[in-house]
Amino acid sequence: MPDPKFISVAANADQAIDTLRVAAAGTDSHVAGIEAVSRDIAQLPLLQHVSEVMPAADLMLGGAMLIFIMLVHTAGVRATSNRVLKRSNALLARPSRWRADVLMSGMVFALLGLHLLEVFAWAAALVYSGLVPDWRTAGFFAGNTYTTIGYGSVVLPDGWKMLAPIIAISGLFTFGWTGSMLVDLIGRCQKIKDAAAAT
Repeated sequence: MPDPKFISVAANADQAIDTLRVAAAGTDSHVAGIEAVSRDIAQLPLLQHVSEVMPAADLMLGGAMLIFIMLVHTAGVRATSNRVLKRSNALLARPSRWRADVLMSGMVFALLGLHLLEVFAWAAALVYSGLVPDWRTAGFFAGNTYTTIGYGSVVLPDGWKMLAPIIAISGLFTFGWTGSMLVDLIGRCQKIKDAAAAT
């Protein structure tokens, strides 16, 4: 005679399996419903035209990389700004023209390094996504596009060509931000030079 505890556990297991089957069937119907809604939305004329201009793959990869680039630039600009603020305050206590020039050139090189890091990040995205076959080509393409010079001889594969304008937009954003920081840097360095001339 089977143990009543075993029969109870087996019955509970059968009920659990039946519950999982019902839940899975419900999930499948929900997934099918969601997919049908997304197909219906994709059939809207406006979205069809938008997706022809900016395919979802370009938008997803480009948008994610744009946000990443802006976060990298934010961190780099914050570090550079903090350094400029600290050094310019110290230099105002003992002003010197040549030290102001060293501060200026050092910060310009730091900002150049920041932009080169961002070009490298775009090149890595192009290589690891398989859109560009090698690092040298990816770096050349990313550098030309990021600086908005142009493509050169490299063109992305069909279906990914709208990624290039997103790379250019990231360059425009970061160069604009860098330009505003350089204006502040020049003003601070000039103030140090004026103080040095007054002493």
